Amino acid sequence: MYSLKRKGDYRLQLTRTLKKSGRHKVEVYLFTPHDSTLTPWSLSEQQFFFTSLEHRFGLLGLLGLPDKDRAGKADRSFVLLSPYYEITYGSWLFQYRASIDRLRQQIQVAENFDEPLKRSLRLSQHFALRLRKTSPKQSNQQRYFRQMDVYFSWYAEQFLLECMSHEGFAKLDEELKDAVAEFLRNEHKYRKERDYLSDFRGAPNRVWNRMSLYHRLLEYPVLLRSKVTELGAGTRKLVKAASTMLIMSLFTYFLFNARDASEQLSLALLLGIAFVYAVRDLLREDMISGITRWLRKGKPRWKIRLFMPYTKKLLAQQKVWLDYRRLPELPRQVLDYSGDWATNEERQIICYRSELSLDKDALKQEEIQERLSLNCEQLCEMIQASKHRLFVSADENDPAANIEAHPIEKQQDYDLLVVHTEVGKAFSTAQRWRLRLGASGIVKCESKKTNWPTPEEQFAAPWYRRVVSVFDKKESK
Repeated sequence: MYSLKRKGDYRLQLTRTLKKSGRHKVEVYLFTPHDSTLTPWSLSEQQFFFTSLEHRFGLLGLLGLPDKDRAGKADRSFVLLSPYYEITYGSWLFQYRASIDRLRQQIQVAENFDEPLKRSLRLSQHFALRLRKTSPKQSNQQRYFRQMDVYFSWYAEQFLLECMSHEGFAKLDEELKDAVAEFLRNEHKYRKERDYLSDFRGAPNRVWNRMSLYHRLLEYPVLLRSKVTELGAGTRKLVKAASTMLIMSLFTYFLFNARDASEQLSLALLLGIAFVYAVRDLLREDMISGITRWLRKGKPRWKIRLFMPYTKKLLAQQKVWLDYRRLPELPRQVLDYSGDWATNEERQIICYRSELSLDKDALKQEEIQERLSLNCEQLCEMIQASKHRLFVSADENDPAANIEAHPIEKQQDYDLLVVHTEVGKAFSTAQRWRLRLGASGIVKCESKKTNWPTPEEQFAAPWYRRVVSVFDKKESK
């Protein structure tokens, strides 16, 4: 299952952990409102893929180390070498953040969150002992260790302070509250001893940007390197050559007939030749693009190869589809179980599909974290700012005494549907969220129930529906 987290005013991030090798499939459907101005001309599919979507993968555990290093990690000798030192410690931090994010979601929905808070406190204490048990000797590793130590101290403090600001924190046991306060005091004392206080000083924006920079530097050694290849270049070249051959054949036939009819070069013939060239230049690119799109309908648009950090070993291959569709063009299963919230056939739907094939030898005891980020900034820019105001009288007896004017912000509701299939399972699982966007960013994000069939219902579907779904999958490929 995916977990959703807001990242700033415009970004949303879906995360999950991949624990098995094989083929992982995920489909994302973003249902735009009927009054949205999203079109392939206002925001092209290619532009949306490279600016509004980010699909990344990171290492958890000791993935990326050679077998001899993984087998002999008990003596800790491998941490003295780079890049294994950065991969190991970076994957530790990656795993710590993933665990804290899961606990944060449990705390947000739980009425009594003492148990998730206890687990997060123990996790932070153990990670601090594990991280600070040894100190590296090399200068580059010392710099990496300092950035990780500072970032961990800040991140753990931010999480615990967020929990302390929760309205249910006052109802917890005094022993737990004292333990949280003691951990924060120890962290402040540790920063002072290690001369870390300069990284925590400054304006809030400056501190936040500094820690964000540290995070990007720390996660770089554990992020899989991606190489994107756009598919369909050969098809476009063939269509271009065929269209050129057809147009020039017709043009040559026209010239020979015109020469046989009249041996003199007339002004009308010159204008006709110029008109043919003008029409060719005007329609050629659109015609080539249209024919290429028709020939490649349902085929992947990009192929992404994912490599290990530093070692450049191929870990996985990913095929990506992205297109804009109308409601009747959706797969049969999505169309049948989308519910009453997707009834407008005129609304534009952004359809993203990914098939990730993980190498069999890649995941044995380790895990990979998948992160799918959605940047809604360009969608928010399409929402025109409203200048309307709502007037309300505070006093019913004397309406003119106190009149309040409330500015009205135009907002639009988007539905985000995520359908994913686990490795080795013949049924799919769906999750849905309702996004409310305004001109200044994401206003609200809430989880919604999905009218998705259970595994038993999917297996018990009528034979004709199963046959139709098979043909739908073949057409979508």
